[in-house]
Amino acid sequence: MKKLISIVTALSAALSMAACGSSDSSTSDSAQEKEVVFDVVKAENTQQYVEQMGIGWNLGNTLDPGKCNWIDNDLDYETAWGNPKTTKEMISYIKSEGFDTIRIPVTWNDHIDKEYNINKEWFDRVQEVVDWCVEEDMFIILNIHHDGDWLIKASTDYDNVMKKYKAIWTQIADRFGNYNEKLIFESMNEVGFDDLGTKKGCELISKINGEFTSLIRDSGKHNKERYLLLAGYWTDIDRTCESGYTLPDDDRIMLSVHYYSPADFAIADAKSTWGYRETWGDQDGDMEYLDGQFEKLKTHFVDKGIPVIIGEYGAAVKDKDEASRILWFESVTKTALKYGCCPVVWDNGEIIDRTGLGWKTEGLKDAIMGAKGTQKAAA
Repeated sequence: MKKLISIVTALSAALSMAACGSSDSSTSDSAQEKEVVFDVVKAENTQQYVEQMGIGWNLGNTLDPGKCNWIDNDLDYETAWGNPKTTKEMISYIKSEGFDTIRIPVTWNDHIDKEYNINKEWFDRVQEVVDWCVEEDMFIILNIHHDGDWLIKASTDYDNVMKKYKAIWTQIADRFGNYNEKLIFESMNEVGFDDLGTKKGCELISKINGEFTSLIRDSGKHNKERYLLLAGYWTDIDRTCESGYTLPDDDRIMLSVHYYSPADFAIADAKSTWGYRETWGDQDGDMEYLDGQFEKLKTHFVDKGIPVIIGEYGAAVKDKDEASRILWFESVTKTALKYGCCPVVWDNGEIIDRTGLGWKTEGLKDAIMGAKGTQKAAA
């Protein structure tokens, strides 16, 4: 990538002030005059773009902690959930291991003031991590993550919620507006409105996704042509395929869903009272269910020209048969790629040793990266 990120980094403070509506017009105008080299991803359509994204990795439990009452300094949030501070070497290692895409979950709610201006130090730190990914020529997904606690209030207080939502995204769009087509904006994370019921809830999240798309398109710089990732209803496959969920008319949008199925294997541990499985792949229907979920995505979205990104998928380590867990990752990765989806592994610290820079489970790298080259069945 030939992008001059040094210009962007040097202008972090100026851009932050401009994005937050600074009264210093000279600083704002100067920032707007600066430009970076904008590389275009060569793809005939959005589906081809997604196929170039390969396999991705989440920088999970890092820039996305929710409210931490024991923390006063914004920058200390990065290690609040037990992971080390992100380094340039860590990002380089992720790329070297075969990941072409990195998703950077970011929670913004505890880093804004009463007027919704994003804290400068926090904004600069997010940009620093993004820039390291840019240097590695990776696709990057940047979102608003554990902000669902206030977003779900849109069902009863739409105008005030959208005022806050738009204020945050306006600043993000301005700060990163000159970044090239490998930077993707994701509208939100796991959000739904169960008080409305699934159909009405799908209609509401569709409305928010539409406003998000319009906001980004109208925000200037290179955002008119930026690829956008729109969250499904609770990012759940079944509920997103309900008739109430729709997408705006835009040829550079993608759908985001997550895959943690079956939950009694992927999420539960031995103490879970609602169900638990130690193994996967040895029971009738495991493989058929997996393929059926992706077939559903193909029918409802891929076949209609809407590519799909599996923004998160994973199976917890605790109380799991290791061979089953490895098989689960291998099978989900292969199936996603077969159907033309980009699978992005969720890593809360269980997959990659971010200090020693290595894989924590022997055989897991081969299971995931061995899926590369899987022939796409959906088109």
